[in-house]
Amino acid sequence: MVNKVLLLGEGKEILKPEYDNISFGGIYLNAVQDEEILVFDEHGNKIENDIISMTQTDNSNYYIAVDKNDIYKVVDKNGKTLIDDDYSYIEYLPGNYFIVAKDGKNGIINSLGEIVVNLAYTSIFRFNDSNLLQAEITQNNLIELYNMKMEKVASMENAIIKQFEVSNINSKKYILLASENDFIYYDIDGNRLESKDVFPENLLYSKMVRGKWGFVDRSGDVKVAVEYDMVTDFNEYGFAGIKKDGKWGVVDQSGKIVQEPIYEIDWISPSFLGKYYRLNSWQGDSRYSSDAL
Repeated sequence: MVNKVLLLGEGKEILKPEYDNISFGGIYLNAVQDEEILVFDEHGNKIENDIISMTQTDNSNYYIAVDKNDIYKVVDKNGKTLIDDDYSYIEYLPGNYFIVAKDGKNGIINSLGEIVVNLAYTSIFRFNDSNLLQAEITQNNLIELYNMKMEKVASMENAIIKQFEVSNINSKKYILLASENDFIYYDIDGNRLESKDVFPENLLYSKMVRGKWGFVDRSGDVKVAVEYDMVTDFNEYGFAGIKKDGKWGVVDQSGKIVQEPIYEIDWISPSFLGKYYRLNSWQGDSRYSSDAL
């Protein structure tokens, strides 16, 4: 025997107890009766179209609707269709934009249905609590960043991305986009920054010249020779990494080589404490090791 379902709202009956199952589809109610899905609004009025779910976005002008074929649409509050192009997914973004998916590819359209970011990505999503969208293509580990004007502000292959905070009088959050031989800083709005903008209290700053890295002072004078394949900026302990021929070493803020490059470390951007390098740094583990000791 199948239990029938009654749904009540604010103390009054919305649907009679004659359905096998009732579920919510945004502001709609989906009631199953004899294996048929019936759709009702919040007042119990039957919806006579193929929409089974309608969810209001943060913009009262737009609702995300899903039909019985799992096709997503954008409709207004009266149910009038605004965007209908056989998308398998739609997500609202601030500023009258929408992330959309079709045929396994993701892109961005505006409220007129016009494509503003090509449907070329494996995934697109808001990056942490920044004002940036992270778009990825997994085949080549490509990461591209778009600001909220849908302008591309960054692109890097075989890259990792992380958000971090520099604690000082004016603590701010920044974004690091890095690969095996390059790294770039951005603020949370996607503006590109230099090392001295991110770490104003440091004495030396990373600098790349014609594909090689070294360190300069605030005036731009070279203090550590520009001869390394990769470096890191100085951490809170006053040490930075230097990489040559696939191995990492360490330098301090006076420009002194603390450890010649001897460490084979898989991390793209390792952290150092004197001759010690940090283990499992992405997990926040504070253990350090040294192959030399």
